Amino acid sequence: MALTKEQTQHFYHKLLHMQKELSGEKKKTQSMTEEVGELSNGVDNHMADHGTLVTDRMTDQTVKEIDRELLEEVNHALQKIKDGTYGICEKTGQEIPYERLEAVPYARMTVEAQADVEDDLETDAPSFEREFHQQVKDLSNKETIDQKSSQTYEILNREQDSN
Repeated sequence: MALTKEQTQHFYHKLLHMQKELSGEKKKTQSMTEEVGELSNGVDNHMADHGTLVTDRMTDQTVKEIDRELLEEVNHALQKIKDGTYGICEKTGQEIPYERLEAVPYARMTVEAQADVEDDLETDAPSFEREFHQQVKDLSNKETIDQKSSQTYEILNREQDSN
């Protein structure tokens, strides 16, 4: 069943709100030298202070990149509303269920099509990338997160034994 005008308007406003949040003014980050200068006050900095700064900077950059990519997806969804193709799977041409759009209003595909695309990416990826994705799955899977039998724990054990 195609989305009604009211449902499409609901998602349009939801996407506009997301767009506004993502493109709003971000906190201006200081340069590393300014940050280090604030820490020092004439005293040598500890390596941990520098490590914290670097970690914070990397976190900020990662969040900004994620926000930028999400903003692109939101803008794409808004364009699809204008084009009249919103809610249609880009892979299969089927309608994306309302519940999926409610959870992910910028979704381009149905859950099944998205899973197929992700499986294809993992299959085509180099072995180290497939191993990395499996490790992430192990660490985020509630069933394997505390088990020593996951692939991630096996790799860590091998690395410890070789040292």
